[in-house]
Amino acid sequence: MIPFLRMFLIHLWVACIAGAVAIAGLAMGYVSVWTFVWAAVIGVVLGVPGGLLNWAYLRPNRSRQIGWTWKIADLVRSAGRARRADTQDPA
Repeated sequence: MIPFLRMFLIHLWVACIAGAVAIAGLAMGYVSVWTFVWAAVIGVVLGVPGGLLNWAYLRPNRSRQIGWTWKIADLVRSAGRARRADTQDPA
């Protein structure tokens, strides 16, 4: 089965970062094909890990089940757990 949430988050992160880099490059006057090439490369390099860590934040149990034992994934999951505990109504 295709992991739709993961795919959606990765595409969203890559597109947002690449778009921001392309806009920044064009605003600085770099009007060439290389502006878009660099935007795509930076979008993929930063967007894929960002999307996956966002998914680990949203689905902490599932990310642990498939073997994500990275230190940074543990930090992301624990931040999400602490935030959810703070927002629950004590009554």
